[in-house]
Amino acid sequence: MTGEVDAARAAAERTLGFRIPDRIAEEVLAHTKRKCALNRKPDSYLPLLYENELTDYYMRLEINVRGGMVDVCDLRALPVRQQVS
Repeated sequence: MTGEVDAARAAAERTLGFRIPDRIAEEVLAHTKRKCALNRKPDSYLPLLYENELTDYYMRLEINVRGGMVDVCDLRALPVRQQVS
């Protein structure tokens, strides 16, 4: 199974175009194992789900960063405050 999990990580890295840090890969793998157990999926499903979860992790990260930039860049949403004398 380890070889299949490593191959899934390598496939995700090819899709993303960069190497996934070990800490993130291990965190996502633990999440994937919990998800498989909760959904009663067989061990053979783990590599497929792991590859998907790795790419989804970075897609969610990008979405969150872009969403946060909207809050930072959209100054129209901030109230104008003037000092009252």
